[in-house]
Amino acid sequence: MKQILIILISLTFTSCDFKSSADYNAEAEKLEQQGKYAEAIQLLDKAIEKDPSNIYALINRGVDKSILEDYEGSIKDYTKSLELDSHNALAFLNRGKNKKRLEDYQGAIEDFEKAIKTKGGEMLYMDKVENSFVDTGFEFDVAMEEIRFERGIARYNIDSLNLAFEDFNFCLEKNFERSASLYWRGIIYISYGMNKEGCTDLNEAQKLGDQDAQEMIDKYCK
Repeated sequence: MKQILIILISLTFTSCDFKSSADYNAEAEKLEQQGKYAEAIQLLDKAIEKDPSNIYALINRGVDKSILEDYEGSIKDYTKSLELDSHNALAFLNRGKNKKRLEDYQGAIEDFEKAIKTKGGEMLYMDKVENSFVDTGFEFDVAMEEIRFERGIARYNIDSLNLAFEDFNFCLEKNFERSASLYWRGIIYISYGMNKEGCTDLNEAQKLGDQDAQEMIDKYCK
C-alpha cells in the first residue's frame, strides 16, 4: 500500500507544471533570439494559459505571429493586449501594421492615430521615460516618427497624398528612415507632376540605399 501511495504522490508531482507564466515568456524570448518563432509561440501559449493578463506574452506572441505572416492571429493578440491596456502605443502601432499588410488601410490609419493619441497628440506629444516610482508604460511607448511613417504609407495607399506628404516631411525632419521617407515623398511629388522635386528625392533615396528608388528613377527621371 505504501508503495502505491509513493507512486501516486510521485506521479502527481511529476505531472504538475511548476513554471510560471513569466518563466514560459522568458524561455520563449530565448527561442525568438534564435529565430525559432513557431516554437516560441508554443511556450507563449502556455504563458498566456497560465496568466491571460500577461501582456508581455500577448505582445510577444503577436510579434511572432506577424513574423510568420499570421497577420489575423497577430491582430487578435494585440486586440487582447489593448483590452488590458488601452493606452498601449506599441500594440496600436503593431496592430495597425498588420492591418496595413492585409490592405485594411483605413483600419490601419485608425490604429496609428490611436497610438498618436496615447502620446498626447500630434501637435504636443511626450515620449514616455522610465520612472522608478511611477509606472509610465515606457516599455510600450514608440517614437512619433515611427507611427507617422507607417501612417504615411497607409495614407498614400488610399490616395490621401497631401496628408501622406506631411507625415513623410515630419519623418525627414526627424531624420527617421531617411531613404524610405525620401522615396515616398519623391513619388508623391511625381504624382503631382512635380518631377524635378520628385527626382531629386528619388536620387537621394537611391544613394542612401533604397532599393525601390531606381525603378522610379528609370521611369520618370531620364
